[in-house]
Amino acid sequence: MDPQDSLEGLTPRRERVRERALTVLLVTEVLAIFALVPATGIPVYVLRTFEAPLAFLLALAIVAAIARGRIALMSTFVAAVAGMAADFFRYESPSALSTSTFLFAVLACLFILSGVIANVVFGGGLVTAHRIRGAVVLYLHFALIFTFLQALVLFFLPGAFGETLVATDPTVGGKLLYFSFTTLTTVGYGDIVPVHPYARSIANLEAICGQLYPATLLARVVTLSIASRQG
Repeated sequence: MDPQDSLEGLTPRRERVRERALTVLLVTEVLAIFALVPATGIPVYVLRTFEAPLAFLLALAIVAAIARGRIALMSTFVAAVAGMAADFFRYESPSALSTSTFLFAVLACLFILSGVIANVVFGGGLVTAHRIRGAVVLYLHFALIFTFLQALVLFFLPGAFGETLVATDPTVGGKLLYFSFTTLTTVGYGDIVPVHPYARSIANLEAICGQLYPATLLARVVTLSIASRQG
């Protein structure tokens, strides 16, 4: 049997694995965001000892299953190690450096994972249900990314949300996530209001992303559908 034929046969299988991984990821994140977070909260500034390795290892596993290259995997590994180290030192000797390092590491993992998912969702090929579910995962990631961006603002600028949000509040992560979703969907109930220019700027950017992403996704889906029919 020709080895080249074997490699060509593996390619469609790998694509199927990547796309099905998107569905698994969607189910996991929906349960985490809409069931686990309301029940236990989301500690944006430090994770418990067992949570940090679990979260970063999960990110590594997802990138390994979906990514098409090694750069994303290595980058995620570096971010995971930095995050776990910062999380450990945050417990041993809390400091602004360890907390900010942890936040940046989480953001790095989210950006890398989102890029890997976007590569599969918006890449060439047939439009499948798994890809559409992956697009929903990307939308959820927008909310998570902006949650941690606002967490950075709140950490360095304590009055960024007035007296509504306080970084030392153990429930602040859940509140930031709630604010992120209401901003992304442009609902804006008004119970949490950014008052600092940086917080407002990030909120404006999130609202713009929330409006542009569905239109971009729809345009790409139509383009891929037309291309598949012509092919």
